[in-house]
Amino acid sequence: MAISSYNGVTAAFGAGNSNLLVGQRIINTGATSVAGRWHECFANAGAGGTGVLTGTAGVGVALNSATVGSLPQPNAIVSPSKKHGSAIAAFTSSTVAVPGMAQLTDMLYMYPSCVVTGAATTINNATGKPTRFNSGVGVQVSAFVVVALGAATPLLTVSYTNSAGQTGRTGTLIASAASLPVGTAMTGGTVATLGGPYMVLQAGDSGVQQINSYTITSGGTTGSVTFVLHRPVAHVPMVAANTPGERDLINQLPTMPPVEDGACLAFLLKVGGALTINQVLEYNFTTFWG
Repeated sequence: MAISSYNGVTAAFGAGNSNLLVGQRIINTGATSVAGRWHECFANAGAGGTGVLTGTAGVGVALNSATVGSLPQPNAIVSPSKKHGSAIAAFTSSTVAVPGMAQLTDMLYMYPSCVVTGAATTINNATGKPTRFNSGVGVQVSAFVVVALGAATPLLTVSYTNSAGQTGRTGTLIASAASLPVGTAMTGGTVATLGGPYMVLQAGDSGVQQINSYTITSGGTTGSVTFVLHRPVAHVPMVAANTPGERDLINQLPTMPPVEDGACLAFLLKVGGALTINQVLEYNFTTFWG
């Protein structure tokens, strides 16, 4: 059943249908980064173990709550109930990570170890998408560096199927600067500058079912990326070191964001300084269901 009122919220908490997820993740970077870049907190150590974003090049992999690196959830599946987020907090003692923005997202599917130079990697969708994929509604595409990029700014043009099932749609991702380190996200767009971590979709599209192929419009020298299809859950700003950023997800927008059964929860972080290795992101995330 779905929760549709404040009475339903209080009833869920009163019945013990809630979890407080707490832990820490190391922000992934292979070298000193720069302010304004997005980094993933999945393929490094922390709560849930060290995630893996590499693998057989281009072959799709489905991700879920049992995937190593996913934030631990005591009640990952609550069907037929519906799970929601009620509050989130993120904080760090690192002065080279803030001010920044932490994003909690559900990592759904990935295409690992795709090259950015020479002939593009062949994309394979033989592995099915998880049930919670929901035809790609609201699903975004990010490309995370898994082998450090060389002294170039590769531009990738991606052919995808949108959430309405239309094929032949195209989007773009580009390295924001030369020599991106491991753990960073490419920027959506065609201009090599700092920006959002999502592929720029074709006009009229708001979600992606799958990637079908890509071309290397402007090649790199070395390196590879992993394309990840994911659905953002919640954002929280982090203004200073040792100062928690907090969001009430019941009374503040977005209201009660859904957390799907089997979600592979992970954090992305837009850093506010020259991020160095082994910096830590701490988090609290409360979920409830009914």
